[in-house]
This record gives sequence, C-alpha cells and structure tokens, in this order.
Amino acid sequence: MRADMEVRLIHNGWEWIAGDANFEARGRTLVELDQSIKNALRKSGKFQQGTKVTVLMKFDYATMPDYARVRQYMPAYFNRVLAVEL
Repeated sequence: MRADMEVRLIHNGWEWIAGDANFEARGRTLVELDQSIKNALRKSGKFQQGTKVTVLMKFDYATMPDYARVRQYMPAYFNRVLAVEL
C-alpha cells in the first residue's frame, strides 16, 4: 500500500499526536485523532474534496520510556494506516 502522507505518531501521556514539520493532529483517543487528521487535511487545502487520502502513522518508539518498552513487540507493530475520504 502506498501512503499519500507519512507522519510521526507519539503519545505524550495525555494525547496522541500525529504530525510532521507542516502538519499536526491531536486526540485523546485514536478515534479523536483520526477525526482531527481528517479535519486538518480538509483545512490544509493540499487535497481536493472527495479525494481518498491514505495516511501512514509511524510510531516513534524512541519516545517510550525504557521501562515501558515491550521487548517481544517490534516498533512497527504500533504503526497505523488511516484511509479517509475528504
């Protein structure tokens, strides 16, 4: 699958944050984050209304404290793909 957009995903202890240098979306839950991403994409003007956009969220595993990292899981297991129609 080819993503139209790739962003960094973190959790700051309070909310999920997906973004890069030119884009940011936040949500306390993943559902809120997904809606925030959809709204931010609409406002950005980068994609036309009615366009299907695929966003790859790569979890920044380095943001997890050492004690919280679960060894049996690879960082890629925390990645997410969101496909939305604007």
